[in-house]
Amino acid sequence: MLERIIIAGAGGQGIILLGKLIARVAAGRVPHVTFFPAYGAEVRGGASHCEVILSAREIASPCAERADILILMNQHGATEVLNRLAPSGLALINSSLCHVAARPGQTLIAIPASALADKAGNPRAANLVMLGAFLRHKPLFKTTDLEQAIRKNFAGAGQAELLAVNLRALHAGLDYAERG
Repeated sequence: MLERIIIAGAGGQGIILLGKLIARVAAGRVPHVTFFPAYGAEVRGGASHCEVILSAREIASPCAERADILILMNQHGATEVLNRLAPSGLALINSSLCHVAARPGQTLIAIPASALADKAGNPRAANLVMLGAFLRHKPLFKTTDLEQAIRKNFAGAGQAELLAVNLRALHAGLDYAERG
């Protein structure tokens, strides 16, 4: 098993959180996991991406030249990393904020993540919509495992509504990807 995942967008879109959730869930199920965040000095609004590698073998570098999976949250992120998608790779695109053309052999799936997150209660939960779509197209973990990781992340006082919105967003992504 080898899955090289790049998540790209802007600071404030939950790019790093999305990578952390995937890495946390994978850590208990995959022998080798790396998580490598990168973001500009501005953080919120500036370019942001992270790389997660899941492997049955030791990982030589936390950065991969090619990605098997891209999760693209905005146009700038898509422009910056789409060229790193492996020839037979999968790109999940937040079609609410970006549009790209497929290249031969690559699979691009448009998900209106920001719009679905807004319907779930908060447009900032678009990252969790994309997480649900990711899980539907690459069932590397059980839905319950991701739900548990989300619950743990939003376990603080006063976080109940935020937790509920994020769980609804996760399921909106799962449902949309199943229908699409």
